[in-house]
Amino acid sequence: MLKNMRGKFRSAAPQVALLAFASLLAGNVLAQLGKISAAIGTSPPDLTLQTYYFAQENGFYKAEGIEVQLTAYNGDATAIRALTAGEADIAATGLGIPLKAIEAGAKLKVVFASAPKMDFLLVGQKGIRTAKDLEGKSVGISGPGAVSHQVPILMIKAAGGDPAKVQFVAIGGSAARTLALIAKKIDAGVLNTSFAARTAKYDSLQTIGDAAKDLPNFIYVSEFALERTIQQKRAALQAFANGTIRGARWAMQNPEEAIKISQKLLPDVARDEIAAGLMAFSKSAYFSVDGLLRKEAWDFTIDELVKSGEIKQKMNYADHVMPEFSQVAAAKLGPFKR
Repeated sequence: MLKNMRGKFRSAAPQVALLAFASLLAGNVLAQLGKISAAIGTSPPDLTLQTYYFAQENGFYKAEGIEVQLTAYNGDATAIRALTAGEADIAATGLGIPLKAIEAGAKLKVVFASAPKMDFLLVGQKGIRTAKDLEGKSVGISGPGAVSHQVPILMIKAAGGDPAKVQFVAIGGSAARTLALIAKKIDAGVLNTSFAARTAKYDSLQTIGDAAKDLPNFIYVSEFALERTIQQKRAALQAFANGTIRGARWAMQNPEEAIKISQKLLPDVARDEIAAGLMAFSKSAYFSVDGLLRKEAWDFTIDELVKSGEIKQKMNYADHVMPEFSQVAAAKLGPFKR
């Protein structure tokens, strides 16, 4: 009997060893994914740039086998400088600044897009009825070349105005622009939904334009990485995309829980303002459920940036966008359910 048991053990030993090796290999693969450093284009992060924090708080990145460091920067330009300097592996910003960096020689590509749709209302002091009326007045933006800068330029042009006659003032994120508007330090500014809700309480302020309606195909947020980082950390970046998109889906499915996380990120913002934004996001399915940056939106945005002089020439979608990251994430996460 003992002899039979020894025989069975010897015959099972290779299988046990193989399973142990496979388990060890799986653990090593996860360990090799390592750390991803992400640069966020507004400080503090606007609601549109909080999907990463939702993913972090819920352990979605950890489940993907990566450690993520999130750093919020004051404006797209600062975030892209951190990316090109090697201080970050991926950056979440609007298109204008990274496309300028590409024209200057930076080897950047779009990995995915968590919030490609606009979430900006143009709010101004009473007496300013249209975007054209901003000629000779000041408009608050996060920084030169950022989406908050590009959007009012396009809206002013669409209204028949001349952006060259407008003074654009670098203030910071939506929170800072809201305070500047309330204090009447600027004449107008583009604000995210939640902050625009605060300005509705003031008789001295009014909404004069909605970028989502006026510029439906203009891209807001995309996630960029250097080509060398994509080559060196492709699996980790895929894990980051998976976790972020899962965080975006979770926020739209669980807005009340998302509000609690946002309150920690924006302690100076009233809960009802945060709730107004996240509830609107949930109702409209604002965040991308697959992270895909679609070609029609890319082409429209590129055309507008060329017309406005933000970039010098057109850029082909196939040369600068990598849809396979979104495709892999969508296949793994499956259909989005409310």
